[in-house]
Amino acid sequence: MRAVMVLARIVVVGAALLVLPGVAKAQQTVRIGLGAPTLSFLPIWSARALDTFKPQGLTANIVALPGGDPSALAALDAGDIDLAAVGPDSMLRAAAKGQPFEIVYSLMSKVTVQLVVSTALLERTGVKTNDPLAKRLAVMKGTLVGATALAGAQEIAARWLAGKGGLDPKNDLKVAQVGNPTAIQAALEAKRIDAFMLSPPEGYLAEKAGTGAVLVSLGDEFPLLAKQPYLVLVAKKPISPATADLITKTAKAMQQASAAVISKPDDTAAAIQKQFFAKADPQAITAALKSMSSGVAEGGKIDVESMQNALTFAKEVGTNFGKEFDAKASENDLWTNQFVDAAKAK
Repeated sequence: MRAVMVLARIVVVGAALLVLPGVAKAQQTVRIGLGAPTLSFLPIWSARALDTFKPQGLTANIVALPGGDPSALAALDAGDIDLAAVGPDSMLRAAAKGQPFEIVYSLMSKVTVQLVVSTALLERTGVKTNDPLAKRLAVMKGTLVGATALAGAQEIAARWLAGKGGLDPKNDLKVAQVGNPTAIQAALEAKRIDAFMLSPPEGYLAEKAGTGAVLVSLGDEFPLLAKQPYLVLVAKKPISPATADLITKTAKAMQQASAAVISKPDDTAAAIQKQFFAKADPQAITAALKSMSSGVAEGGKIDVESMQNALTFAKEVGTNFGKEFDAKASENDLWTNQFVDAAKAK
């Protein structure tokens, strides 16, 4: 499920940033591997744009690794990077196989995916974006949802959402493989699909183009999805004292940047857009940042409830880790707040 992390136009720019150089003359380098260069990894982008690593004596070397989460975790296991920025599902699958990984920071603490539907569908059905949730979900019956790949995270999310609306997840909607987010936007404009499931700023881009509208923001409509570690930083165990210090400094840099996301969203979005997404619509970056800001408000903290929400959601969408995990029992083993708390105390 955590593979639902795509950005269309701005991801094309982000993907080109395979290595983002750090600030010169810093005392230490922290190497972070990204499973995907998407804006949902908001603390990383904002920390780089605002240079909050520098006061911690850090140079940030951010690498977007081809191959996604598995490549990032493989690089972490090999010692090529210090931290992997991935979805927790990938980490839990690896941990179930005995790989010594631990979640040390929640980068995005809510599900950011949105259901975006065509204006033609809204006109045809008479459904409005401010209708009750049940009425909005009912519009999914008979729709054709465009996705990057079949049987992938986007399709899984769409069928889960249909089920929440009382529909038959298997038979009441169709899913077509369209391609990357840019292709999906084009298909919506050409009326070849009725809807898609992507993270911001895709909904904003469709609304600005007049081709679609955000009908459901999953993390804002469902309590289960509003509080859970959706994207995380992972470290390899055992964590040495030197690495623990590095993680704490990294967490502090991201907490400071996340605080700026909350307090100065326009300025922070402008800095991100200018440095990393120069060809993207500045308003799209701002809209995306504001829609996701609640997901960074806790400064990377995870608790038993949020971890259990992630495990429950994974089970509801049919994810099989190969092993059962208990949120409480896995604290300070599979996940920890040690570094988040230490960073807040700095």
